[in-house]
Amino acid sequence: MLPPPLKRALHAALALLSAAAVAWGVIYLGARHSVRADLVIITPHWEGIRIEFERAFNEWRSAHNLPPVKIDWLDVGGTSDIVKFINSEFQKRSHGIDIDLFFGGGVDPYITFAEKGFFAPVELPAAILSNIPPDLLGVPLYDPRGLWYGAALSGFGILYNNVVLSRFNLPQPATWSDLADPRFYSWIGATDLRKSGSVHMMYEIILQVYGFERGMQVIAAVSGNARGFSQSASSMPKDVMLGDVAAGPVIDVYAWNAIAIAGPERLSFVLPQAATVVNPDAIAMLRGAPHPQLAREFISFVLSEDGQKLWMLRKNTIPGAPLEYELNKMPVWPSLFQKYQQYVVFKDSPFLWRDGIRYDTAKGSARWSILNDYIGTLFIDAHAECSRAWRAIMLRPENDPLRQMFFAHPLTEDQMLAAATNEYRDPAWRARTVTEWANDARRRYAHIIRVTRSK
Repeated sequence: MLPPPLKRALHAALALLSAAAVAWGVIYLGARHSVRADLVIITPHWEGIRIEFERAFNEWRSAHNLPPVKIDWLDVGGTSDIVKFINSEFQKRSHGIDIDLFFGGGVDPYITFAEKGFFAPVELPAAILSNIPPDLLGVPLYDPRGLWYGAALSGFGILYNNVVLSRFNLPQPATWSDLADPRFYSWIGATDLRKSGSVHMMYEIILQVYGFERGMQVIAAVSGNARGFSQSASSMPKDVMLGDVAAGPVIDVYAWNAIAIAGPERLSFVLPQAATVVNPDAIAMLRGAPHPQLAREFISFVLSEDGQKLWMLRKNTIPGAPLEYELNKMPVWPSLFQKYQQYVVFKDSPFLWRDGIRYDTAKGSARWSILNDYIGTLFIDAHAECSRAWRAIMLRPENDPLRQMFFAHPLTEDQMLAAATNEYRDPAWRARTVTEWANDARRRYAHIIRVTRSK
């Protein structure tokens, strides 16, 4: 843990940076239509990725005797916010929404949008596509029709603070269920999955690793252990770094960035063995793109060796490396792991993994929205009650009636999937059902708290 004066100073600095980012976002979005842009990209990617890719793309164009382009990076929030925005905009204007590219976020929304017809096909040069496998342990790396492509790979694991674990005699977490250990009560960091596609993916992984019933129990217990739920995926790694929490699920790029700042002696990151997936962050051209030729060129650059190097290399190492920001993302070209291994922070290639879960992309994509509402309603919106109820029964035996009540959730997996593709599309049914879930959760938590308090 950090000394209190240093911790206060760091909190103040982070708060100032966050406020500045929000202010800039408001100004930027308000002014975007007054700025001439050659290419409009909607993205959840952070500023470092935007700066490095705009600079490198223009350098690539210059090397091919092409003029520079101005990119308008449209920021409406995380992946879940972008999904809502694109759905809403295409309902208003089916011919196109004045945006060229959707860049960033896991593969599930891209599969859904491709089926909805929101994307236009892009054909990659054979010299590029031949370097990219069609899938990685069951996760597709591109659409065979050219509607979307995986641009880089993201791994999902657990970041933990070694100093906090040692001081409070907490175990080193190695897999997702370890975060449900009652010893971690109030020491787990978590993020609202409705605000981040990468966070949503980690919840989906837990369900697919353990199965729906057991997976929901793990999520319930981890939620009970959580100190709270942040609104941004980047906030939780900062909390681990500061020692405000001991551990939490996080995407690899945030973990590696935090370790680079705090040092490997303070922070560690683990990809749960045979219990995680590596998921592509994708890119696609939207239907009706105002600048289709530039959009195709940008996709080709991102998927070329020049673009893939930019994701993976430490800054200022060799030509083609980032200049200001290290992006610390794995490439979709398997051959580049060995070619540039001395210039990257990650050492293992997921393309060489022999064990791991076979991720069901169709299932994850189909239940994206309903799962957000379900977990958000049961555990995040009712977190105060959930946490108190969990504390009251977390040490009781598994067959204890109150413990079983805590884990008794309204839907089975089959019911969720059936609703996701039918009734859940009706806004009135959705609103009524979410209210029923909320009432059920709070009733159960209140009963557990009341009964245990009276004994």
